[in-house]
Order: sequence, then C-alpha cells, then structure tokens
Amino acid sequence: MKKAGSYGLALAVLVATAPGHAQDRTTDPLHGVAHCFDSGEFLTKSRDRLPAASTSRIVNTSAGPAHVSTADGYRLMVYRASPEPLVNLKIERSAPGKFEADRDAIMRQLAATSARATPANSVPLATSAQHGIDIAALDNPAIGTSGVISMVQLFDAATGTIATAYILNQAPAVREYANQEAYDALRNRFVAALASCMAQARQ
Repeated sequence: MKKAGSYGLALAVLVATAPGHAQDRTTDPLHGVAHCFDSGEFLTKSRDRLPAASTSRIVNTSAGPAHVSTADGYRLMVYRASPEPLVNLKIERSAPGKFEADRDAIMRQLAATSARATPANSVPLATSAQHGIDIAALDNPAIGTSGVISMVQLFDAATGTIATAYILNQAPAVREYANQEAYDALRNRFVAALASCMAQARQ
C-alpha cells in the first residue's frame, strides 16, 4: 500500500446503528471469517456478534450520512504479542442485493476522510487487491499518531462480506513496531492474512 500523510483517522471509526428488522441468527455465514485469527501470528481475544436488531450503520460522506446494511456482523479485538490490541476489526455481511451500494457508501466515506486533510497532511486513498478481495486504505505515516494509524477496508463481492480493520497505535513501552518500516511490514502481513482467510472462507 502507498504511504499517506498524517490525519486524525480516529474520526473515521465513529458510526451509528440504525433501526431495522431483526435478522435470522439460526445460521452463521461469517463464522469462518470471524475465526480467522484463532491461531497464528495474530490472535482474537474478544469476539462479539452484532445484535440481530442492528441491521445497518451510518457512515459520513461528502454528500451527508449514508446507510451501510449489516445483515450480520462481528466485532473483534485482535492482538499479537503486546498486551495492547493491534487491530479493532469489524466483519460484516451486506443484506441481499445491498453489497454494491454498501461498498459505494464506504468508498465515499474514505474519499471524504481523505479530502478533509490539509495539503500539508494529505491522506491519499490507496487501493489494491489480494486473493480476489478488493482493498482500500488510508494510512498515517507516523506511528506516533494517536488512536487509529490505518483504516483498511476489504471487500469480497463473492460473498457480500466487508471487513473494516482499524490498526491501532500502541503505547511506546509495549509497541510492536520500532519504526515506520516495521509498522508497514506488520500492517501488510495482517492485511494479507485477513484477505487470504476471507478468500478461503468462501469454500
């Protein structure tokens, strides 16, 4: 991914739920992705399923608030070796027929976040793909940025699944990346692991 200038990405994590019809919880279509980090370098230490009554959330775009459907979802806190979490991860399944509109709303949210940055602190939007998963990211170049250093979105059109990874700053005493190069490598390993798992979970 490309590097970007410093900006308060922590603002991007603020979302709200909207009322809707409760969803069926007799099946668990996100089980595979929700358990991507049961073992390995990255480990989930808390996993909460989205309440059945929460069927959408709101994102802020340049045209105003937009709804993103959430037919199902999980919230996970992912750790590595530090006692502080490395990633606040959301895994969501779009409602039937809503994936493209949901992806468009999130991309407009990222564009609006990027546009709010000043020329001296630009935050270009970087896009890529791995394992058939589309990836969009906003990255701060400074590991000392408070709150969220990177916001990474992963879109799997084949299953209608959207992952949102907020990669977090850690306190210097327990930080797992000594410099920017180490952070970039760690972020890239996590994103690659998540994209690979999302692709495998289609089976």
